[in-house]
Amino acid sequence: MEIYADVFIFENFIVNFFLLSITMKCIRHKCKMVSLVISGFIGGVYSLVLIIPKLNIIASLPCELLVAIIMLRMVYGKTSILNMIKLLLVFLLITCALSGICFLFSLRQNIYLIGSTFKIEKYSVKYIMLGIMIIYIIFSRLIDHIKDKIFTNEYIFEIEFEVQGQHCKFRSFLDTGNELREPITNLPCILIEENLINHLNFNDKNTYNILYSSIGYGGSLKGIRVNNIKIKNKNYLLEKIDAIICPCKERLSKEDEFNALLSRGVVCEGDVYGKVNSAV
Repeated sequence: MEIYADVFIFENFIVNFFLLSITMKCIRHKCKMVSLVISGFIGGVYSLVLIIPKLNIIASLPCELLVAIIMLRMVYGKTSILNMIKLLLVFLLITCALSGICFLFSLRQNIYLIGSTFKIEKYSVKYIMLGIMIIYIIFSRLIDHIKDKIFTNEYIFEIEFEVQGQHCKFRSFLDTGNELREPITNLPCILIEENLINHLNFNDKNTYNILYSSIGYGGSLKGIRVNNIKIKNKNYLLEKIDAIICPCKERLSKEDEFNALLSRGVVCEGDVYGKVNSAV
């Protein structure tokens, strides 16, 4: 029987990708597509030990478990030994379940007599199962992408204001964990990509220095006060607030979905966050 190495690797890549995706779904861990692809490819290449006699020495159970651990480590990331054992058990249970289903279908297509060797000579259902795995992988990633878009759009706000004689309008994202404020005025801060507001003067006498701290680092930002900032989205009434705008050197969205970052205080009503009026 002729076996094409590239087809064999691709088929096993699909199976490994599918098993890893199901495993991550079961433990509710969100992983990167790149990690799944690399890990699945490693498993696909390792499967060559099953058809190359000279590589039988690394086809033992300890080697298989080691490769499975490497694949899970690449997808899940750094974790404790105990957690890795749990991941490995979940992965093996899912693998055994899939193997059992495949064996059940093979019994339907091949004759088995008690006392004789069981040979799989016909297995046309293999391509149906591979097709189902591919469809699951595509639709699963597509659904996750749509869910992320829907979630992101719920927190997208349009902001519009005039400052230093300039009219500015941006799409911004509400960071619910961001409570950055200017300590003297107690006004919330809005981070905007620096290249979009580099025409504004952040060095005059009305500039504020805002200290900030995050996990592992800290620093200060320059900002200017802006009054009557209009904020709206599809679920939020148009308002006017006062806030401090600060330039941000980092790109806030890789896909340019938004160019500004709102703190939680910006969309909270009440004078404690600054002046809030109904927009005309």
